[in-house]
Amino acid sequence: MFEPCLQSLRVGGRQVAIASIGNGRVEFSLVDFYHRSQRLIGVDTLKFTGPQIAKIMNDLRAGFEDGHLRISALRTWSLNEAVDAYNAVAGGDGSKKHIILPRRK
Repeated sequence: MFEPCLQSLRVGGRQVAIASIGNGRVEFSLVDFYHRSQRLIGVDTLKFTGPQIAKIMNDLRAGFEDGHLRISALRTWSLNEAVDAYNAVAGGDGSKKHIILPRRK
């Protein structure tokens, strides 16, 4: 989906990559990319601290409250189904966010 998403951007648009499925390699037209003055931004969320993540989440709050941002489709898995969840993602099921729920006491 990388290239179709990049093609859907307006001139001067930017795409943020925070995760990858598969081998992490993508192909796209470099000529189209620079003719449209687009930007690609990579973010390694594993390097954020707890307070940094909390600030980002708080900054996003207004967008969810006013309806400009919406939650993605979700699929929840029990901890016992964790292997199945990982296999679904590894198999390319990017149609929804996959969430593994913790065990309940």
